[in-house]
Amino acid sequence: MRAVPAFLSVFCLSAALLAGCTQGAPAGSVSTEGSAPAAVEEETPEPVMTNWKESAFYARPATEAISDLELLSFEVSDAYYDGSEENDYSYFFITLTGELEQPLIEGTSESIQISLTIDQPVFTSDSERTLETLDPATIVTGVDVTMYHSEVDSSEWEGLAQQAVDAFGLEPMTSSSTAPSPFDETRMLGNYSGPTTFNGQATEYLVIISLMDEGFDIPEPDMPLYVDVALFYVIPEA
Repeated sequence: MRAVPAFLSVFCLSAALLAGCTQGAPAGSVSTEGSAPAAVEEETPEPVMTNWKESAFYARPATEAISDLELLSFEVSDAYYDGSEENDYSYFFITLTGELEQPLIEGTSESIQISLTIDQPVFTSDSERTLETLDPATIVTGVDVTMYHSEVDSSEWEGLAQQAVDAFGLEPMTSSSTAPSPFDETRMLGNYSGPTTFNGQATEYLVIISLMDEGFDIPEPDMPLYVDVALFYVIPEA
């Protein structure tokens, strides 16, 4: 999905102009044919890991995982800190977006969002809490992958969740619920979970399916149903 290096186009254009300028040149002038240096295409770095759908991809410094995601054509679209000393919590959130050649689940969008969560982040600067100042050794504590689907009856949601489990190679579901949301009884919410591990720590994955709330900016207007796959979430050691 990367564009052809721009200097190749510039080189071809320069060669064409140069050939035109030599026509009708005074006798005895030196021909420039073949004098232009050959263009050498720079080697594109290769990602160290490529399977971003498995938890092991994220079991390393967050900056390394992000670098590989960018080489796989994902882009960082947001990164911000949220914390409160009074309420004793601190998080750093990083969002990447990308387009897949084929949807992970039949009927879902090709565009997806990968959200990285870091609980109790550490920064190299006391005044700036940004991606650039994130401690290089930091490992994420949670990963969510969100995709979108056209609206379907809630009776079909568990089937979508199973497709997500299969697409990500997760363990079989051990719990499933499709019921009114505890926060809004007029809105259905699907929760489907099972066991997993991250970095040697036992935890759970969670597939959440629901309709986007009215008023929210829907990335895919014709696909208001979101399917969020939380690969894992772990609580950092004290």
